[in-house]
Amino acid sequence: SSYGGLLYDSTAYTECQNQPEEPLYGGGILRNRYPNVQQQQKLSFPIDNLEAGTKYCFSAWVKIRNVDSDLIRATIITEDEGETSLQCVGTVIANEGCWSFLKGGFVSSSSYNSSELYLASSSRRNMSIEIASYSLQPFTEEEWRLNQEAKINQIRKRAVTIHVSDHNGVAIEGASVKVKQVYKDFPFGSAIAESIIGNSRYQKWFVDRFNAAVFENELKWQATEYIQGELNYTIPDLMMEFIRSNQIVARGHNIFWENPNYVPRWVLNLGREALESAVKSRIQSLIGKYRDDFVHWDVNNEMLHFDFYEEKLGRNASVEFFRTANDADPLATLFMNEFNVVETCSDDESTVDTYVARMRELNSGGVRMDGIGLQGHFENPNPPLMRGILDKLATLEHPIWLTEVDVSKKFSSQKQQAIYLEEVLREGFSHPGVDGIMLWSAIRGGGCYQMCLTDGEFNNLPTGDKVDELLREWGTAALEGTADKHGSYSFLGFLGEYRISATVGNTTVKATLSLAAGKDTKHFNI
Repeated sequence: SSYGGLLYDSTAYTECQNQPEEPLYGGGILRNRYPNVQQQQKLSFPIDNLEAGTKYCFSAWVKIRNVDSDLIRATIITEDEGETSLQCVGTVIANEGCWSFLKGGFVSSSSYNSSELYLASSSRRNMSIEIASYSLQPFTEEEWRLNQEAKINQIRKRAVTIHVSDHNGVAIEGASVKVKQVYKDFPFGSAIAESIIGNSRYQKWFVDRFNAAVFENELKWQATEYIQGELNYTIPDLMMEFIRSNQIVARGHNIFWENPNYVPRWVLNLGREALESAVKSRIQSLIGKYRDDFVHWDVNNEMLHFDFYEEKLGRNASVEFFRTANDADPLATLFMNEFNVVETCSDDESTVDTYVARMRELNSGGVRMDGIGLQGHFENPNPPLMRGILDKLATLEHPIWLTEVDVSKKFSSQKQQAIYLEEVLREGFSHPGVDGIMLWSAIRGGGCYQMCLTDGEFNNLPTGDKVDELLREWGTAALEGTADKHGSYSFLGFLGEYRISATVGNTTVKATLSLAAGKDTKHFNI
């Protein structure tokens, strides 16, 4: 499982520092290179010979002058037969007087003789940008995959040695040992919809694959209280019966949604006092009913992009939502949930630093804000950017979940959707900071939001085949073997629950093993 090639460096920082750190990879292909300065507001590096399919990891420390703080974006410009294309490489909120860390990257879609990597202000204000300890490090597709495999072996698996002995503790050589994984620790699941109620084919298809679920729309305020005062939890109750009877972990999505298009119509025109009262009863009613049923709550969905409640109730509204939710269900983890954080870096509303700043603001408001929810509605994924952003978020040491993963249906080929989906899922599963992955592939009315895994008859599409392939790869296959002369049998297993049996002659002894994370070998006596 050890990998001796070029190692990916996951170092990241989210604090502004007095001095920059050393460059990653000694600067990579930018070692001993100096940027071209164009009117101080733009710095650029000409890059020769980009290779098709190669992943390029970019990082730099950035500082600005003449402006307190501003969003600085790194972009790669390539030209091919007169066609110019721009790709976002990363962003950082830079400050005057201290250094901030930008981390990202890009994948070269084809080979280019000449291209340009540049940093510029997104606001075009009059300022000067300084950078230090910059680095651009290429990884071949094989190096990237081997780094992922090494990480998976390190964080998602553990070595086990089973010791077989008789009742006097004497080791039994030649005992026949069988190992079967019966439960996976890593939460990997999907959204479900009302359509799963009473649908045995949908239920079987789901339970055969997933250990986690989220209700697509059925818990949203618009669904549970369409008319003021008329609360209706019939549908989520039936969905919850399915969850409970199959020991599935469930995320609570969502208490509030800042987008006015998804606020119940009757809420839109409430005055301040009436709105304050309505939001309080919404939290108490919803959580009072499902307290302890959901391990997570998405408290105030998409608050970086929209601000219906904050505009009506003040900037402190979100702090109050989190505080009230925590009081109502202290055991649940409370999440921010946002799009375009890992999917791209071209959305000014939801850059990684904006997300971090908002989390810190909630925490300084005295809120226990523990969960980093990243929706993951992808078009063409950018794995080096995604990884760099996850690295920065992981420094906060809160659980990170990819909460709504799909790939846009704008790709005409389902095979292309499956290829991109695999890239995203491998990136998530191999990142030490990611604690769970949810697909946004609920089936209802014969379709899905952007990406289905099956057709209406539950036959796999290419995306479903890909998910099944990864689920097999990320589980321990049934093992059979023989104890050595010390009575030992060893294997490397994915974390989770196992059934173990040892047979000597006509006698078989069975046991269950819980394999939790740990760097050392787990020893198990049977």
